[in-house]
Amino acid sequence: MSYNNHSNQSSIKKARQLLLSTATAALLIPAFGALSANAGFEKNITISEQPLSIALKKIANERDLNIIFSSEKMVGKTSNYLSGKYSTREAIARMLAGSGLDFEMDDKGNIYVSDQNGDFSNNDYKKISLNGDDYYEGNLELDDDEDVADETASTGLEEIVVTSSRREQNLQDVSSSITAFSNADIERQGFDSFEDFARTVPGLNLSQATKNRAIFNIRGLATNTTGANTQDPVSVYINDTPVTDTFGAIVVPDLRLFDVERIEVLRGPQGTLFGSGSLGGVIRIITNKPDASKIETAGRVNIGVTKGGSWRQRYDAMFNMPLVEDELALRVVGYYRDEEGWVENDALGTRNDQKDWGGRISLLWTPSEDLSVRAEIFHQDSDPEDSDGWRPELGKFKKTAIIQENRPHLLTNYSLTADYNIENFATLTSVTTYQTSDTEGRADNGDLFGLGTPFLNLSDPWDAKFFIQEARLTSNTDSDFEWIIGGFFIDRSTDVRFLLELRGIDDLFGGFLGSDAIFDSNLFLTSQELATYGDFTYHITDKLKVNGGVRIFNTKSTYAEPRRVALNFATFANEISSIDNRGSGTNTTWRFGLSYDHSDDAMIYASVSKGYRIGQVNPNNGPSTADPTDIVIAEGYEPDTTLNYEIGAKTTWLDDRLMINAAAYFIDWDNMQIDGARISDQRTFIDNAGAAESKGIEIEVVAAPSDGLILNMAITIQDAEITEVSDDVLIAMAVGDKLPGMVDFKISGGFEYTWDVMEDKQMFVRLDAQYVADSPNSLANGGANPVFAMHESYENINAAIGLTADGWEFTVYGENLTNNDNFILNFAGAFP
Repeated sequence: MSYNNHSNQSSIKKARQLLLSTATAALLIPAFGALSANAGFEKNITISEQPLSIALKKIANERDLNIIFSSEKMVGKTSNYLSGKYSTREAIARMLAGSGLDFEMDDKGNIYVSDQNGDFSNNDYKKISLNGDDYYEGNLELDDDEDVADETASTGLEEIVVTSSRREQNLQDVSSSITAFSNADIERQGFDSFEDFARTVPGLNLSQATKNRAIFNIRGLATNTTGANTQDPVSVYINDTPVTDTFGAIVVPDLRLFDVERIEVLRGPQGTLFGSGSLGGVIRIITNKPDASKIETAGRVNIGVTKGGSWRQRYDAMFNMPLVEDELALRVVGYYRDEEGWVENDALGTRNDQKDWGGRISLLWTPSEDLSVRAEIFHQDSDPEDSDGWRPELGKFKKTAIIQENRPHLLTNYSLTADYNIENFATLTSVTTYQTSDTEGRADNGDLFGLGTPFLNLSDPWDAKFFIQEARLTSNTDSDFEWIIGGFFIDRSTDVRFLLELRGIDDLFGGFLGSDAIFDSNLFLTSQELATYGDFTYHITDKLKVNGGVRIFNTKSTYAEPRRVALNFATFANEISSIDNRGSGTNTTWRFGLSYDHSDDAMIYASVSKGYRIGQVNPNNGPSTADPTDIVIAEGYEPDTTLNYEIGAKTTWLDDRLMINAAAYFIDWDNMQIDGARISDQRTFIDNAGAAESKGIEIEVVAAPSDGLILNMAITIQDAEITEVSDDVLIAMAVGDKLPGMVDFKISGGFEYTWDVMEDKQMFVRLDAQYVADSPNSLANGGANPVFAMHESYENINAAIGLTADGWEFTVYGENLTNNDNFILNFAGAFP
C-alpha cells in the first residue's frame, strides 16, 4: 500500500484491505464425506510423542470411543506427534503412520488396531472406553501409570512443531524466540495475507507502502519503510527457499495463506542456517504437503462488505488425491481474490481495487520409509488497479495521479525437495528452486522540482530470476551430539528498464530536449552467494545443552548499465554514459548458546547470534572531479552485520494449561549499509557508514483456563536508535534518530471459546484486539529531514462467531469493528 503526498502533508491509510463496521460471512467446506478418510467430525487434538498405547487411550477418552488393541502389539511403539484439527479417522491414521499397524472401524463405531493386513477380530484385544473399566476377558488390567483419567484429564494447549532449526522440534523446546501459527490458528483468526498476522506477533511490525511491497521490521531493525537498493533486513521464505530479491527489491509478494500448514516468525538474526537477509529475522510460510493416505477436498467462500459498500470476494479450493496408495499423492490448490478499493483516483476514474489469483500444484512420492521426493509449483498473479495513497486536500480517500500507481506482481516458484534417510547416520535433504518475478515501479510524485511538470517513475519491466540449490545432512541417531552440515548456492539476476519522466518538460522547452525522459537506462544486476554451514547441539547433561553454528559465505555481484541517458540540469543536455561495476567478498557468521531444562515444563536459555546482509555494488564509483582529495567511491560496499544477545525462558504451567514465554535482547548493528552522497559532488552511493542499537523485551502468554476456552496475549517493549554516523559522507541521519518503522510498544490479545451443540456440532466465538504505538516513517536526521513524520498509533478489533459440523463451517465475522482509519503510513513526501 502506498502513500504519495504531492503537497508534503500527512495522510492516513488503512493497513487492512477493508474497514468493516458491519458483519461479513464466510463458508468453510473442509471435506466431502465419503470421498475421504477424513470423514467424521473434526476437533482440535494434540498428541505428543509417547507410548502408542497411552496415546490411543488419550484419544479414546477425549472422543468417547472404544479403541480395541493388543497390548503385545504396542510394545516398543511410539505415537507420531499430532497437533491440529482432525477427524477421528485421520487422527488415528496419522498416529499409526510408520508403526506397521492399521485400524478398522465397525458399524457401531468401535475401532480395532492390528497389524497391517491383519485379523481385526476381537480376540486378544483390550478395550479402552471413556471410564477405563471395560475390558475383554483375558487381558491385563491397566497399570496405575496408564490410568486413562490421569493421562487425559487436561486437554492442555495445542503443541506446534516447527523446523526453524532444520529439524522437527516442539516450539517450546527451541532455545530462541519464535512465534508460530498452526493451520487451525490461521483458519480461526482469518489470516489471509501478511498484515493479518503481523500485528499479533511480538517484535514484528509491517510497513506496506504499496500492495506487494511489504517491509518487515523485526526488533526495530530497518533504515526505511519503503524499500531501498540494499537487501531487506528480514527474509521471506516459502518452505525452504527465500523469495525476496537483494538489490532494488521493489516487490515482496504478499502471499495468500490458504492451505498453509503453519507460519513461523523467527526473531533475531538467523545467519547460520538461513543466510543473508536474516539480519533481523526470518518469516517462513510452510505449505501443506500431499497426503497419500486419503482423498481430501476443501473449499472456502468468503464474502465481505465495508461500511462504504465496497465488496470483497475470496474463493479457495483444494483437492488432494492419492495416485498410488501410501506412495504417491497429488495436491492442487487454487484461489481468487476480488477486493474493491476505497481510494478514488479522480484523474483516471480508477480505485485501489485488488485482484489476485494463484495456487499450487504439489506431487509427493514416498517409495519407501527412507525416501520422499516432493515437486511443487507455486504461482501468484497480483494485479492492483491503483495504489492506496491519497491527497488530504482533495478530500478523504481522494487522489488525482495522472498514472495508475499500482505494483502488479507475477510470481512463479518451482521447487524440488528430496529427503533420504541414511539409517543410523543422517537424513540427506536436497532443495532445488527456480523462481521468476515480474513487476514494475510506477509513481506520480507531483511537481517535485517546481517546474509545473509531474515527476513520474515509469520503470517497466522489473524482472528477476533466482536459482537456488541447498543440500544438507541432519543427524538422526540417538546421541548426545546432534549436528547439521550443509551447502547453499543462490544465483540472482534482475533486468530493469529504469525510466524517470518530467511529463511535459519537452513541450515546456519547445521540443529542445527531444523527450520528457530525464533518466532512461536498462539495468542488469546479478548476485551470487555460495555458503557452507554447520550447526550442532550437545547435551552436556540431561538438562544442560550447548548449541552453536558457523556459516562461511562468499558473494559476488555485478551492476551494468550499457547505455545510461540522463538529463544534466545545468546544461539541459542529455549525457550518455555506461557503467559496469563488480564486487566480491568472503565473510563468516556464527551463533552460540546454552539452554537449561529446569524441568519438563521450563527451559531457560542464553544466546549470541549474528546475522548479515550481503555486500553489493554501487551504480556510481571513482574519485571526485570536484575535489580529488574527497573519498573515492568504491565499486562495492561491505556486508553489514548484527549481533543479538538474548536471554529467555519458555515455560508451561498448570498441567499444560498455561504457557508463558519471555525474552530480553540487545542488538548491536554494525557497518550499516546507508544511502549517502559524497560531499564534494553530491554523487550518491551506498556506504557502510553507521551503527545502531536495539533493545527490548517480548512476552507471550497462552492459557486454557477451562475446556473450550483459549486466551492469548503478546507484549513488545523496545527501543532502537542510531549510535554512530560517518562524518565524511552526507547521510540523512543523526545520532539518536529512532530507526524507521520501530514501534516502542505493542500489545495484542484475544480469546476463543468453543462448545458442543446439537450433539454433533460445535460453536465458537472469538475476539482479537491489537494496539500498536506510533513509529517513525524515516530517519529524522536530528530534525533536519523535511519529510520526517510519525505513523500514528492505532488499535484494531476483530470478532467472529461460527458453527462447525461434519464437513463444513459457517462463520460470521467483523474486522476493525471500531471503524478506525488511523492505520497510519505517514510518509509526508517520502515517496515509495
